[in-house]
Amino acid sequence: MKNYILQTIVILICMLFMYAGIFKAMDYQIFLSDMGKSPLLVKYDKNLLGPVVLGTEFLIVFLLSFPLTRKTGLFLSFFVMAIFTFYLSTLFFFFTNIPCSCGGILGKMSYPVHIVFNICFTLLAATGVLLTDNNYKKAVA
Repeated sequence: MKNYILQTIVILICMLFMYAGIFKAMDYQIFLSDMGKSPLLVKYDKNLLGPVVLGTEFLIVFLLSFPLTRKTGLFLSFFVMAIFTFYLSTLFFFFTNIPCSCGGILGKMSYPVHIVFNICFTLLAATGVLLTDNNYKKAVA
């Protein structure tokens, strides 16, 4: 049963990061432009930050695809989701009219819905980390 739950978590997280990464890549200039409108990212070079964000999203999918790197991918997805949830919460509570740089339907969510969505995926990733412990040891042995 744990394996089915873990596989479901991995598939959901892979779908999320693949979807988000593809939409950002398809509208890359809009993605960079929206990031440039964020008051929290003004000090950062968007031409450096954009590829790092996309690369991290695709790296998570890659890491989750293999049993030996799955736990690392789950840890990384947990931290990325936690940081992004904190980022969105800060924008929502302290700033107004800031566009979300997420692509597709994710970018159309209201901030409260997006924050709850992110919290759910952060918890999924944490659950996956906890479930991977035993499976990881079995895969290595």
